Amino acid sequence: MNYTPVRRSKTNNLTDKITATLREEIISGKYQPGRQLPSGKDLSESFGVSITVVREALSRLKSDGLVTSHQGKGVFVEDDTKARPFRLNPAGRQNSIVHIFELRIAVEVQAAMLAAERRTLSDLRDMERCLKEMQPSSGSFDKALAADIRFHLAIARATKNPLIVSFMEFLQPHLYESIWQARRLSSKKAETEAISFDDHLAIYEAINASDSEQAQISALRVLQGSLSRLSRKD
Repeated sequence: MNYTPVRRSKTNNLTDKITATLREEIISGKYQPGRQLPSGKDLSESFGVSITVVREALSRLKSDGLVTSHQGKGVFVEDDTKARPFRLNPAGRQNSIVHIFELRIAVEVQAAMLAAERRTLSDLRDMERCLKEMQPSSGSFDKALAADIRFHLAIARATKNPLIVSFMEFLQPHLYESIWQARRLSSKKAETEAISFDDHLAIYEAINASDSEQAQISALRVLQGSLSRLSRKD
């Protein structure tokens, strides 16, 4: 297994290139259905990238229905790669981010409402842990980014609707992209970063208070605020 090392560029570009390479090899039959892919470490060394980039690429392939992971064994090509689930293929990088946020608004505003009505104490604790890691002074950008994604997934799980949970998990690679872009811009200004955190906190507080209407309003504010910053690029 030999790959040409991927040129250094933005992390998401590296992920895009590795995902495309592995997808093409699976579709072309280089990796047959049921075959195990090389380990994440081996792929990392072959492509010359970090293990984090490889994991994100594999996560995208899993969302595409091309691979599946078996605990303690590794990642395998799905036996039936033709029976793939719904895929998102928006055209144009900038438009794709806008489209993802518009889709997130449609799903996550409703999810916030249901979460406020159905959340458990366990759900609230999950959100609290995420918020603690998302605080502007909490640590690294990557740690806050991961916590941000988990926060939105925790809200989905609090709906107790398995279809919403499945769809949000399916969206996870796109969540990573859209949230990464939004947080990258927010982190440039301490004031904007603080506002973003407070807006996320407001969603939690509304869900904690079982205020479904305010939960919707707060979720919409977070998503529209991120989309607005991306549109202005500031």
